[in-house]
Amino acid sequence: MTAEKSLAIIKALADESRLAIVKSLLERSQYVEEIAKRHALAPSTVSFHLKKLEKAGLVSSRKEQYYVMVQANAPVFETTLKELVSAVTVREDIQDERMEQHRRKVLETFFPHGVLDKLPAQHKKRLIVLEQFAQRFEAGRRYSETEVTGLIRPLFDDYCTVRRLLVDEGMIRRDDSGYWREGDGGGKAVPLPQPKGDKEVNQQEQRAAVKRLHKQNVPGMGIYQLRNTANGRIYIDSSNNLESTRKSRMFQLRMGKVVFSHELQDDLNRYGADSFEFGVLEVLSDLRPGANVDRELLALKLRWQDKLHPFGDQGYNSLKGFERERKQINILEQLAEI
Repeated sequence: MTAEKSLAIIKALADESRLAIVKSLLERSQYVEEIAKRHALAPSTVSFHLKKLEKAGLVSSRKEQYYVMVQANAPVFETTLKELVSAVTVREDIQDERMEQHRRKVLETFFPHGVLDKLPAQHKKRLIVLEQFAQRFEAGRRYSETEVTGLIRPLFDDYCTVRRLLVDEGMIRRDDSGYWREGDGGGKAVPLPQPKGDKEVNQQEQRAAVKRLHKQNVPGMGIYQLRNTANGRIYIDSSNNLESTRKSRMFQLRMGKVVFSHELQDDLNRYGADSFEFGVLEVLSDLRPGANVDRELLALKLRWQDKLHPFGDQGYNSLKGFERERKQINILEQLAEI
């Protein structure tokens, strides 16, 4: 049975009236008019349902003089539900690709520099991380405790915890003579992320700083950008609470509505929310006592806009707005010197 045939049968039976008609036809063949009277349906309605059933191969009809006799195709009804489901083609390649993308995302998160930053709290993610350690064991080979430590420690200092978890999850075995991995372990080793360049490391440190400030209930202030990964255009702005702004901006993008840039709205309509990413450019810290936070943020934003030039084809900021604010900050700086 083909997938198309299986889907046709499932769709044809997904109706109470058609199920009732099929049930009565399995008892005996009937004329269309008889089916209509038996089920209190109009002849036209019965004809509609019969076309669906006949298209799916569940019933067949033949003309007898002035009447149409309908009968159930009994062999089709011997098909099991398991056979119907098995006939539907499952795009396993797409499912595997999605799982692989998820695995890589987990590994990039928890192995940011090629070594494990911390063990995931979520069990499913923890299993993905532990698989990386399990695949370092050669199947069938016995390892001493010292050798196990040598396999784990290069990726994570707390080798005792990882060793215990590997045994608890059944990824490796243990007895008095040592440790070993059975078969192929049922997992797949994924190349770990390579150490990042200076720019990427700096961005990670900035994001970490925002998280630390958030945990301390101190709003992370600084400069952020919204970047369109499809065409590289960016929008730069300041915030006195980066985490709150991130949530707000991403929510607006998911809802498909932004009010701070008409050009960004146009690209949002064109490319979709998944094409945009939020990034922290710089966190404002070490403020002098009595410093004007708004002025500091404005000056910092202008420096980043001057550096990245997010105007015209390169971004969504207004060049006129940038020039107006630069004049404003110049005036404020002059007043501060008086």
